[in-house]
Amino acid sequence: MPYHPAPPSGGFSALDLELLHHFTTSTCFTLSNEPMVRNFWRVNVPRMGFSYFYVLKGVLSLAALHLARSKPQRRDLLVEQAMVHHNASSSLVLPVLSNMGSDESAPIFFFSMLTTYIAFASPKESDNLLVVSHGVMPEWLFLFRGMRSVIHVNSDALHSMLSLGIIFDSGRQLNAIWEATTPPEHEGLKEFEGLVRLSVKDPQKLDELFHGTDSLKRCFGMFHDSNYNDDQRLRGAFLWLFKLREEFVNLLKERDNEALCILAFFCVILQRLDYNWWIEGWGTHLIGRIYSVLDESYRLWIQWPIEEIGWVP
Repeated sequence: MPYHPAPPSGGFSALDLELLHHFTTSTCFTLSNEPMVRNFWRVNVPRMGFSYFYVLKGVLSLAALHLARSKPQRRDLLVEQAMVHHNASSSLVLPVLSNMGSDESAPIFFFSMLTTYIAFASPKESDNLLVVSHGVMPEWLFLFRGMRSVIHVNSDALHSMLSLGIIFDSGRQLNAIWEATTPPEHEGLKEFEGLVRLSVKDPQKLDELFHGTDSLKRCFGMFHDSNYNDDQRLRGAFLWLFKLREEFVNLLKERDNEALCILAFFCVILQRLDYNWWIEGWGTHLIGRIYSVLDESYRLWIQWPIEEIGWVP
């Protein structure tokens, strides 16, 4: 792996060393329950960061956000430090994205993953939601779109790396099951789809909405089936985000009421993933944002997810 030296001003402080230690002794174990995947995050990703500083900065940023949870007296400092490292990581990676070689495929992929975790874990202020220009779109939804593009463009290079097999093999197996499975029936979504059929007359829009609900049924099925473990359920939620069509995302950006209602149903999945520290609170936070921008007549359409989450308008 080629070595990319740090920028001249890129010295590391005692706090940075503390954050790296925290990542390798604590944070990495929260990103998966699978021992080999944990070890990859603990050993391989920091090592990758020594050659690609945008990965290392991402590691330090995520570690700072994780440490801030257990150090309330240092929270403000740690959150600020997380943002400093995240901004530095983003600045370092920009020149690479415009001229990316195959040797950058894995680092860019892990930069994308780290950035997505950081977007979830960052404080949930209202300005984290691109309310004005993109509807009620959390930043992590855009980041999943970017990660999907990275995987698509660099698919051959990524899958040829034997060391990444433990990361991708489980995902490929789950995707094969996902594609081969008929979406199970879901009472809440069944009622919602009936309302959509009565309200939406455009066949193309109906297709986009029902593609979203069919995928969501598969996702809910994983939570109802005891054969799936926590890691597989998390991957199922990620798969739903990965498989969203661009046309559906555009509907969300336009604050389309029916599309926002589907995103509200996904909030139930987020709430069931609350045991992941970096997702904690997103189900209630996002459904509150959706409710605030939905037309009055559509708010009853999301009564099932509101009651399932236990959120009070």
